[in-house]
Amino acid sequence: MRNTASQDLPARQCGIALLILLAIISMAIIFALVAGLNKNAGELARARDQKTYAALAQAKAALIAYAVTYKDTHDNPASSTYYVPGYLPCPDSGTSTSEGVAASTCGSSLVSVMGRLPWKTLGLDALKDGSGECLWYAVSGTYKNSPNAVSGSTTNSNMMNWDTNGQFDVMDADGTSFLAGSTSDTNAVAVIFAPGAVLSGQSRTPATGTANCGGNYTAAAYLETANGINNSVVSGTANASSTFIAGTASDTFNDKLVYITRADIWNAIEKRSDFNNYLRGMTRLAAECVAQYGQNNWNGSWDVRLPWASNVSLSGTSVPTYAVDARYNDASGVLAGRLAYRVDNSASATSNVLPWWYNSNSYIFNNNSYCSYSADQQVWYDNWKDQLFYAVAKNFQPSTSSWNIGNCPTCLTINGSGNYAAVVIFASDKLTNAAGQVTQPRSLATDKGSIANYLEGRNSTNYPNSGGNGNYQAATTSTTFNDIVYGIDSTLTVKCLSTGTGTMRTVPGATVAPPGTGISGAYYTDLANYASCP
Repeated sequence: MRNTASQDLPARQCGIALLILLAIISMAIIFALVAGLNKNAGELARARDQKTYAALAQAKAALIAYAVTYKDTHDNPASSTYYVPGYLPCPDSGTSTSEGVAASTCGSSLVSVMGRLPWKTLGLDALKDGSGECLWYAVSGTYKNSPNAVSGSTTNSNMMNWDTNGQFDVMDADGTSFLAGSTSDTNAVAVIFAPGAVLSGQSRTPATGTANCGGNYTAAAYLETANGINNSVVSGTANASSTFIAGTASDTFNDKLVYITRADIWNAIEKRSDFNNYLRGMTRLAAECVAQYGQNNWNGSWDVRLPWASNVSLSGTSVPTYAVDARYNDASGVLAGRLAYRVDNSASATSNVLPWWYNSNSYIFNNNSYCSYSADQQVWYDNWKDQLFYAVAKNFQPSTSSWNIGNCPTCLTINGSGNYAAVVIFASDKLTNAAGQVTQPRSLATDKGSIANYLEGRNSTNYPNSGGNGNYQAATTSTTFNDIVYGIDSTLTVKCLSTGTGTMRTVPGATVAPPGTGISGAYYTDLANYASCP
């Protein structure tokens, strides 16, 4: 009898082999499908990230442009309201009549705030991240546009200039490495967030009036915590810092962010063709006002004594001290320092005809003075006065008995020549070294009390000019020197450094020559000529 089992074996083996082959093919197909799905998921994730970072980049560029053009877009000559550049908008906090519009005012002075990005105020469509959520935004109290101004108080005053720092630290994913804020000078002034998709525990129930963005204005419903750092919280204390984190994505964290630094804003502002003219014009006007003081002493035209300087380190220990005009007091016997705003001691010694009947103090740079600043001129002085320095010659100080015009046995010189009654110097931006590190820090009150953090060369080392005969330095801008120097000679003629010859020359005339015109538009029509020294 034949063994049928042995005869069926090859057939069974063929069937098993076919099943194995089919299984392998099926696995290959499944693997290909899964790989395709993974690839598509990866591409989708990359596309979402690209949309997110494009939106963040667009928002950052728009905010910087807003700061650069703030003066252009907010000046109102009809109401004599003027500004300097640098300010950022309040967030959209849901209090405006229209979604995407910045709040007209936000929080208290110098207190940072958070809300949605005010896309409509920035002239944008509603910017959304890859998950379809609108962007969020935090702005430093020092850079928000309202409330923010110079006032008579040291608790809420704030100058807007290139030394104004932000209030935000931004940490890398580890929570200990700084992306921004390792020093006060590198703090972020604003942070923009892409919140990502809703996570467990977050409620984004729509609020009224959010047709474009949906959701609500509760920061914790959008921003999360990583390594103990909560992106949804800003400090409610004036001048306090807040910390944010660019964390690693997880089931409990999916924020993405970009930030804006002080340098981002001011590097852009400094590229404006008119910006340097504003600062040079302000410095020239300050020098002319000082010269006018010498023409208004009680003893007549031969009495050309000039004011004493203010101390370099102002009274008080806080940075806001330097924002208050009236803190720039002249100090008896001080021949070099900051340019004084209040000159009670000098006016008493020279019987100057400053209009005391308006107030109990003598102020040089305001509308109660013979050197009246227009509203536009005043706002530049208010925000940049800490950059102005001054030295007076021995024979032109208020206490001298040799005060005849042109009398110069002991006067100042500039670059080793001339007879100068005084110099007015604008400090310019702080210098950096080859590595880009700031070598003239001005963040702390102790920094601001050192003249070497503002002036260079002999302009710094001459301090305190105790002999009243310092040799001051004027030169073209370089990587090691950027002081702008105006001299007041012994006949009270204001001179500047000629860019063509490198020598001091009488300042050029202007179509409408300030000070005292009180007509801001006319003054700035001829600003370029007024500020130049060809």
